[in-house]
Amino acid sequence: MKNLFTLCACAFLTFTLSAQSEQAAGSYYLGSGNALDLVNIFGGAVEMDATIGYAVIDDLVVTGSINSDASDAAEMHLDLGVRYFGLSFMNGLFVQAGASNLLSAMGGDMSIEVGVGKYFSLGAVSDRFYVDPQINYNLDNGFETKIGLGLRF
Repeated sequence: MKNLFTLCACAFLTFTLSAQSEQAAGSYYLGSGNALDLVNIFGGAVEMDATIGYAVIDDLVVTGSINSDASDAAEMHLDLGVRYFGLSFMNGLFVQAGASNLLSAMGGDMSIEVGVGKYFSLGAVSDRFYVDPQINYNLDNGFETKIGLGLRF
């Protein structure tokens, strides 16, 4: 009976230790909106969108970015979104939803976007670096692919 209790206690501890969230509450994220824009670095107009995220609870990250349009430096864009990482069947998979161009919502340019992606920690370099390829559907522009690149603190 004592061995059975020890076995159950060890199994329970193993389960609870392995079930800890990779996107823990209180984590900060700093990254690029679309790392594919780095391809244009030699072509001239590079529009890198810096994004900031914060995990408000385990596996729920609120993101935001403020950027300017390369064609009109006076025009600013505010994008807000949420990511949910709690899909237990695949570690690192997330669903997201967001709204872009919120500052120009009065002008009617605001758009809604939903998508899925996969969070990869670049553990070979550091556990803080990540890459997150994603497929999004924008209600105005249709499907698009992005690759985020950033740091987690």
